[in-house]
Amino acid sequence: MHDSSMLLVLPVPFRRQGDTLLFEAQACNGIAKWADNFDRIVAACPVLPEHLVTSDGSQVWKDVREIPCVDRVEFVPLPWAFSIGDFARTYSATRKLLRKHIKQCRYLQFALWGFTGDWASVAALEAIKLVRPYALHIDSVNHVISRRQAIGQGIARRIKADLEAPMMKRLHAYLAGRCALGLWHGNDTFQVYRRWCSNSHNIHDIHTKPEDCITPEDCDAKAREAETAPALRVCYAGRALAIKGPLDWVRAIAHARDLGSAIEGTWIGDGPVLEEMRSLAKELGLIDGLSFPGFVSERDKVLDTIRHGHVMPFAHKTPESPRCLLESLLSGTPIIGYDNAFARDLLDGHGGGSLVPLNDWKKLGEELARLAKDKLALAQLIREAGANGARFNDNAVFHERSELIKKYLP
Repeated sequence: MHDSSMLLVLPVPFRRQGDTLLFEAQACNGIAKWADNFDRIVAACPVLPEHLVTSDGSQVWKDVREIPCVDRVEFVPLPWAFSIGDFARTYSATRKLLRKHIKQCRYLQFALWGFTGDWASVAALEAIKLVRPYALHIDSVNHVISRRQAIGQGIARRIKADLEAPMMKRLHAYLAGRCALGLWHGNDTFQVYRRWCSNSHNIHDIHTKPEDCITPEDCDAKAREAETAPALRVCYAGRALAIKGPLDWVRAIAHARDLGSAIEGTWIGDGPVLEEMRSLAKELGLIDGLSFPGFVSERDKVLDTIRHGHVMPFAHKTPESPRCLLESLLSGTPIIGYDNAFARDLLDGHGGGSLVPLNDWKKLGEELARLAKDKLALAQLIREAGANGARFNDNAVFHERSELIKKYLP
């Protein structure tokens, strides 16, 4: 067993192209950050079948050989087994493979995802059997989200969600109750999982660099520019999914416009609701003021768009911890949206935003209209957001989590 080796079992998939193993770009950064804190990393992830690779370009893939520390990383491909048949067929051999790596690594961290095909849960069950301490990580309350995502889908999808959600909840509660360390990303997730885990920590998972944070000087300049800007600039970066409330986002902006505010903005991100957003914006007379460019692969362009915005409205409908709110704050862009535990925790004691009741897009529009008119209040929120966001960067958050793992996993 290596003195400072860590096994990571993640839901983020690998992808094979001939002899080349690909990994999602942010996940590659995560591996590099973990390697900054541990001597050796073993990353076990399912392999995405090529026919399931999305054509919308919403994922950026990198050759794992481009990771700076690749000589200290072992990549372990796992089966893609999200159907009951595939899961049952591959369960025994995969659990045996995970057992081998659990025995060889000193530190164990498993990122829970769902139920069928969730190899992190299987790894945790094996660690319990071997009497090995392990850390769990999760960034959303998936037994709630799986049901909400099934609303409006086909009957088979709804039945599957109704059957799996309670079993997922029981499984996650069991595994959380036996883990040595719970790393729950964001306060929504933390509030649920802390009930089951006696050593719970509210952590943040972000991949922006320290140099991505807006400087105090640039933030002050941004605040002063906002005081005289002819229109309130709004932005959002994320998938156009129903759980993100994209149609509420459009309606709120239209409502602010109807209240006499000049507003322009951009939603960056692809997704199944994107065309409906565009149609609604056209119907409400916003098509000239809002742009929907779809997925943007260049991370710098995404951050530039967020930094250019005066505020980031959001209308999230589920208990999750979206990174875009962290990226907004570190860009000096206040977050204005539906009240939830994650956003409330980000703002508590720091400022940099305001919250309205869940699902109340009219209140959201009224708050946008208020800030469009009260430029001094907007400038103050921009300064608060920049100061608040300075604490969020990948070096800091990965080091914090690494120290917790080393402390609580003997």
